[in-house]
Amino acid sequence: MKRQGRVSRQLTDLLAYVLVPLFSLILPASFSRRVLRRVSNWHWLLATPAEAALEGARKHIAIDDEERFRRRWKQVEMLDARDLYMMLFGRTKSVLSEIDIPADFETARNRVMVGMHWGPAISILKLLAVTGMQPAFPYRPPERQLLGTRPFYYLFSRLAALYLSRTLADRAVPVGGASKVLQGMLDVPGSICVLMDAPPMLGRPAISKQVLGSAARLNAGFPAILAAKDKEYVLYAMNLLDDGSTRKKLELAGPFRSDNAEEFLSNYAAFLDKHLAKDGSQWRIWHAEHQFWGEST
Repeated sequence: MKRQGRVSRQLTDLLAYVLVPLFSLILPASFSRRVLRRVSNWHWLLATPAEAALEGARKHIAIDDEERFRRRWKQVEMLDARDLYMMLFGRTKSVLSEIDIPADFETARNRVMVGMHWGPAISILKLLAVTGMQPAFPYRPPERQLLGTRPFYYLFSRLAALYLSRTLADRAVPVGGASKVLQGMLDVPGSICVLMDAPPMLGRPAISKQVLGSAARLNAGFPAILAAKDKEYVLYAMNLLDDGSTRKKLELAGPFRSDNAEEFLSNYAAFLDKHLAKDGSQWRIWHAEHQFWGEST
């Protein structure tokens, strides 16, 4: 990356993941959301990752308004950062009051919640925790090499790990042996959140399912464990509303039960497909689409 590009990346990281979220702490919640809506229109802010998301999405979905796609993608990213700071620094109630919670929310209790890298969803774990649902979540610890290349984003990643440890305690499960830990958690009360759309690592079992008309590779390890345990699950998505409010709406589907990984992943793939086709700007990992669908698509 050229020096000018590196400086631009550091500046955008500083603003999006440090300064704007910090500024939000001293503002009324509704006004801080208004600020995010305003800065999401700055073309240069988060321009590189937003463009990468757009380029990945173009391969799979029709995008009628590219500016809207970029803007909503930025809003999702920055709202998650803002929510993280607010929950860490004593304004959890403000964040949770911005979520439209469905009437069937209790279906999530003591079930596996299966989601995706979708929407401004960092607040779901706090919502589950304050309602006594004892959430668990497997996560990838911050990569230390980021400290040398993207120090401000590394700081944000460390804060996210702190949020997980404060919210979940020993139910925050680092990846690497997480499957065995989660398998044990299936036998005790609590709601386990898993994201199934991350591209499987090399050598890990995978099952292909149709998503947006192409064969996508989905991790088969946890679905096999879930089927063996005969545990009910709920599909969920934290959606950014499309009404200009920058509020969120929790969506639940289920509960379901499946005795085999193929059936489970077919159900999950249909849920993911529906959301990507409707508003793909909310998917957080378009940059990894070539791994998810494979190099041939």
